[in-house]
Amino acid sequence: MQTLSSDMPKIKEFIQLAGRTMLEIGCGDGRLSAQLADEVDTLTSIDPDEILIDQARKSIAGVNFQVGSGEQLEFENHCFDIVLFGYSLHHQDGARALTEARRVLRDDGCILIIEPAPDGEYTRLVAVFQENEIGRLQKTRAHIQSGEFQILRQDVYVIAYPFKDPPALYHHFLERYAGKDDSQAVEKMKALLGGKTDEQPIIVEDKINIFLIKAKKEKASWSR
Repeated sequence: MQTLSSDMPKIKEFIQLAGRTMLEIGCGDGRLSAQLADEVDTLTSIDPDEILIDQARKSIAGVNFQVGSGEQLEFENHCFDIVLFGYSLHHQDGARALTEARRVLRDDGCILIIEPAPDGEYTRLVAVFQENEIGRLQKTRAHIQSGEFQILRQDVYVIAYPFKDPPALYHHFLERYAGKDDSQAVEKMKALLGGKTDEQPIIVEDKINIFLIKAKKEKASWSR
């Protein structure tokens, strides 16, 4: 299984970006948007969090950042070549978001979905704080494989997250998912990591699923 430090090599392997109009749903602080901006013709990136969108606007050029939800897209029909869900589909009503994505795609457009696998190491640590994380991921995969879409291509790869020591690792998860100190959560993370906490640096791996899909009635012309 391929190990990467970024999702971009796999994205570029899966779909042609040059000259395309892309809608990124669930962009957060724009981490992935910054990498995509120079690859596509135009990039519109949305997220429901107004604070994150404001931060992204101030720090990243060349992207049309908007506050918005994948479940109710404020765009006309058939106006994008690619819709990307980057780690975001399982945070919303998957069936509704996919229906909306299909609506705003041009006839030859495709949906690219990047989602953590339920059994990834990083994801199991996230589940310490978000008890329904695994269930949401499983439900999202079911939506993708529902039969309403044709899966043009899929793959699994690994993203490696390095942490210099256990305190750095615990701080990362506590700050991102708890917002406060939580000794019980730290103990649960220690148990999941086992002897890995003795390593320096600590490499936490996450297994990632990537799907390129389209509505079955549409023609496939985007897989590279």
